[in-house]
Amino acid sequence: MNCKKHKHDAYICHKGKRIHFHCIKGFTSCNLRHNHGYSGRTDFSCSGVQHTHYYSIYTTFDGGHSHLIYGYTGPAVFLPNGRHYHLFQGRTSIDGQTPHSHEYHGISSL
Repeated sequence: MNCKKHKHDAYICHKGKRIHFHCIKGFTSCNLRHNHGYSGRTDFSCSGVQHTHYYSIYTTFDGGHSHLIYGYTGPAVFLPNGRHYHLFQGRTSIDGQTPHSHEYHGISSL
């Protein structure tokens, strides 16, 4: 999957509901003189109703380690054209030779 060229495809799930996902990417806060990038996608969720998405993504390997970011996005923020996005935020797993974490936040793709 290429998040830079992401288009919002929809699929049919078992009860005739359309499902979709979103790309999320960004950089963590700086801690112990380094930060990490992340890029991935959320899990699927049904379209056309208020919903959230679960995500679980490993960061880039920097400073001799990586971190896991995971959680649920905020609810869908609907736009006048019918599309939507989600806000997300959290704190990474605690990792590294000197154990630490980073904060992250962002806006999903449409």
